[in-house]
Amino acid sequence: MRIRYLGTGASEGFPGVFCQCPTCVEARLHGGRNIRRRSAMLIDGVLLVDLPPDLLSQSFEWKIDMGAIRYLLVTHTHHDHFYAAELANLRAPYTLSSTREKMVVLGSVAVWERMVETLGAEELIRLEDVLSYHELKLFEPDTIGPYTITPLKARHCPGAFIYLIEKDGRVLLYGNDTGFFPEETWDYLAGRRVDMVSMDCTNPLHADTPNHMTLEDNVTVKRRMFQQKSATAHTRYMATHFSHTSGLLHRPMEDRLRLYGVGMAYDGLEVEI
Repeated sequence: MRIRYLGTGASEGFPGVFCQCPTCVEARLHGGRNIRRRSAMLIDGVLLVDLPPDLLSQSFEWKIDMGAIRYLLVTHTHHDHFYAAELANLRAPYTLSSTREKMVVLGSVAVWERMVETLGAEELIRLEDVLSYHELKLFEPDTIGPYTITPLKARHCPGAFIYLIEKDGRVLLYGNDTGFFPEETWDYLAGRRVDMVSMDCTNPLHADTPNHMTLEDNVTVKRRMFQQKSATAHTRYMATHFSHTSGLLHRPMEDRLRLYGVGMAYDGLEVEI
């Protein structure tokens, strides 16, 4: 699987869109990897994980043909991860391509409910030629094209999933947004080899909510996965979904993570597993 992180920031972005704290001022000044759009991942150019409101600028930044996306996998319905109104742009006159395959939206029933709420029943009927919805069930593997996708329970909001994504014998655990994994998720993961873990690290130094993870949580996830034989010495760990409230820019946060064998994702990072 060829993976590109399109966005690695929390809901307000990094720097925060309206924030003038010292960290955000420094991020704007230095730019580069300190700039984080809302979180999303693109796999093999065809599987998009989450649909943030920054998708248009992300496509410009990395010259991505978003028209080639065949599958949209949604973790949960918070606005920074599922900007459902964007889906209206799949049809004419907003899109003039007449030969594109349908995009399949995958997620919990809450995802479908948000689509109905945002787009309305009439608009969804107009989109039927270019868009379809496939409901995923918790802990039930589902084959979608070349991928096997298994929703796992997240500690976040109602209907939120994290995912095991498998292709050609390689396995990615996409682990945000969530607090420390619920026990049901740990039970499912026990003994299942994972090649890469992408972990929530919204609040690296202090946990102000139970539905995101800290650096300490990331280290505990890494240790527990190894203990229960979900990971090997070759498993790769990446932290993502950072908030400016940590007070840390990219380099000092990267240095802290490196001490524990955890990589730091940044917008545009490419990984192959």
